[in-house]
Amino acid sequence: MKYSLPYGKYFLEFSLPAGSSLTTLEANPSRPLADIRQAVSSALASPTGTLPLKELVHAGEKVVIVTSDITRLSFRTDAYLPVILDVLNSAGIPDADISVVMATGSHRVQTAEEHRLIVGDEAYGRVRVIDHRCDAPDLAPAGVTSRGTEITVNRWVAEADRLIVTGGVSYHLLAGFGGGRKSLVPGVCSCRGIQQNHSLALTPQGVHPMVSTGVMDGNPAAEDMLEGARLLEPDFLVNVVVNERQEIVSVVAGELEAAFLAGCRVVEETFGVKIPSQADLVIASCGGYPKDIQLYQAIKGLDNAAYAVRPDAPILLLAECSDGLGSRDFLRWFDYGGPAAIQQVLEQEFTMPGFVALRTAEILAGHPVYLLSGLEADTAERLGMRPVRRLDQALDHIFNSPALGGEIRDILLMPHASLTFPILASVPTPARGEKPS
Repeated sequence: MKYSLPYGKYFLEFSLPAGSSLTTLEANPSRPLADIRQAVSSALASPTGTLPLKELVHAGEKVVIVTSDITRLSFRTDAYLPVILDVLNSAGIPDADISVVMATGSHRVQTAEEHRLIVGDEAYGRVRVIDHRCDAPDLAPAGVTSRGTEITVNRWVAEADRLIVTGGVSYHLLAGFGGGRKSLVPGVCSCRGIQQNHSLALTPQGVHPMVSTGVMDGNPAAEDMLEGARLLEPDFLVNVVVNERQEIVSVVAGELEAAFLAGCRVVEETFGVKIPSQADLVIASCGGYPKDIQLYQAIKGLDNAAYAVRPDAPILLLAECSDGLGSRDFLRWFDYGGPAAIQQVLEQEFTMPGFVALRTAEILAGHPVYLLSGLEADTAERLGMRPVRRLDQALDHIFNSPALGGEIRDILLMPHASLTFPILASVPTPARGEKPS
């Protein structure tokens, strides 16, 4: 029987040996919004925990809208940004008084064409579009959190009369859930502030036990993000949830935390998927473009896949990586050695790429990971992965390997591994603040 998995902007077909026990991990059924503009308009007019957007803003005010960058293109900013602009216009705010700041965090600066892709043709040219730079010389101090994180932010954000936060809600390996407050901290923060916040994920014994996918209560990095974001006094939040086909299935709007938590509940209901047991082999696609645009972002798919596979069993990861590694700082961490060596350096020099490298190294220490990508073979090998160029050859190698093949009976396909989070059916779904097993 033939199967196919997303890879970049295409699909790759493959077959499996006869007699294999196969399970496909798909998101729970979701219905795309029939009329996105109407849904966004309704959310802006009837928000959670605050006044309608039109009543919050006033003529003469300068408005900044924070949006996601190119790595989160699937959140479809272009579909809802024009509605926000129209509501602001109707409240007396002309386009000339509106600026869009891309929450790039520590990511690279983007091109004009990428700006157009993100905001869409309808909004591009109407309003000013600015990339945040975490090393910019004119960042503005906004305060310090109780955990000592210095919140120094993009000057456009700091000087705005009204601040609107947009983005998408999804599972996240460090923050528990992406979206919400994360668009501000780390989205528009200084490099130092980003490192200070993310370093809370690490303890002398290793990764903090509450820093995990789907966990926010008790997660020091996640709680610090919210506290830091509140220092910026955002006025309104608009977040979406998209399914595996990049269709918007939910729009939440209103007060920063209340609306965001409503989006988190939708993500849990849609993408938290129970599995009967851990598999002998997981074949995981990040979901194609743009989820696999770079390896650094593709690690989200690898991390989710690692929850679904038994100890020592192989993972085959599909990530085209058309944009390469995606982080200049990511690769060098693997030169230090295994997880213990990376952690030792992280304790002295914490960076988010270093933390992602640590999580990756932990997975690689427990599983052989085969990587099908456009990266050079020596780059994948430097990471500790096993590079492959063809899916059928990779599967032949795995099934014919004396060390692996004879033990592979139960196979799990994850067509959208960056979105779907596997939950063992025998383990109760964790409450907020409880680390999943």
